[in-house]
Amino acid sequence: MFRGEHEPPLKRWETDGDLVAYRVSAAAPHAAVLLIHGFATHAGRHATKLHVLAERGIESFAYDLRGHGRSPGPRALVERFDAFVDDSLAMRERVAAAVPGLPLFLLAESMGGLLAVRSAQRQPEGLAGLVLTAPALAIGDDIPAPLRSFAKLLGEIAPALPAGPLDAKALSRTPGIAESFLSDPLTYHGAVPLRTAAEMVSHGRAALGAAPAWRIPTLILHGDADRIVPLRGSQRFAADAVPGSVELHVVPGGFHEILHDPGGDALFEDIADWIDARAQALTVAT
Repeated sequence: MFRGEHEPPLKRWETDGDLVAYRVSAAAPHAAVLLIHGFATHAGRHATKLHVLAERGIESFAYDLRGHGRSPGPRALVERFDAFVDDSLAMRERVAAAVPGLPLFLLAESMGGLLAVRSAQRQPEGLAGLVLTAPALAIGDDIPAPLRSFAKLLGEIAPALPAGPLDAKALSRTPGIAESFLSDPLTYHGAVPLRTAAEMVSHGRAALGAAPAWRIPTLILHGDADRIVPLRGSQRFAADAVPGSVELHVVPGGFHEILHDPGGDALFEDIADWIDARAQALTVAT
C-alpha cells in the first residue's frame, strides 16, 4: 500500500497562501490530520496514507513545503527554518478554520518531524497530538561545535553549497522505492544545501534542548537501521519529555521511511488507531 508508486491523485485544496496544499475529505469526520513531509520529497508520495485516514473518518490535509514539490521557492533550500515554522503554523490555522471543533493531529516525517516539533514548541495550543516518523532531531549532533559554527557561517555566505548527498537506497528496504524516488520529477535529487543542513542541525539541537517542557501526546516511530536520521535523537527526546507524553516505538531493522518499508501497512494502521483513541478520549472528556 505504501510503496511510493502509483499513489492515488491528491485533490488540490485552495487556500489564501502561496504553498500548494491538498485535502482528502472524510464522511462524518471525528478528527483531522495535517501531514508534513520531509526533506527532498513532497506530499504526493503520501497520498495513500491520506486516503486511508479519510476512509477511517479522519479529515486529511497536506502541503508541499516551500521549495519542494509544486510549491514555490529555491529547490530544497531552507534559508530560515523559522520561516518554515511560520508556514506550518499558518497551514494549521487554515486546517482548524476548515474543520472547526475537530481534534487536530500532526503527522510528520524526517525534516517534517523536526518542523512539527518546532511549530508545537512555539505554539502548542490547538494540537491534540503528534505522530512523528524518524524526526530529524539529531542531524549532525556528532559534529564538533567549532565545525558546526563554521558550517553555519559558510551556509550564510554560500547557502546552496552542497553539504552532502542524500542516499536514496537508504530510504527503504522495499525494492523499487529508491528507483521511484529518483524517477519522480517532484522529488529533489541533488545534494543537501549547506544552509539547509545547518538550519536542521541548529533547530534539532534547540528542539532537544526544549524537550523537558514537552507534554503534548506524541507517538514516535523510528527504525534502528536508519542511516539518514540517527535514532538517538528520538530516544533522547522521548527520555527528556514530560513522563508519559511520548511513546517511542523502535522498529527493528527499519530504514528511514519506515512506512514504505516492509510492514509499513501494519505500522500505519497502528498510527491510525493511536489517533482514533486520542480523538475519542477527547470527545468523551468534553
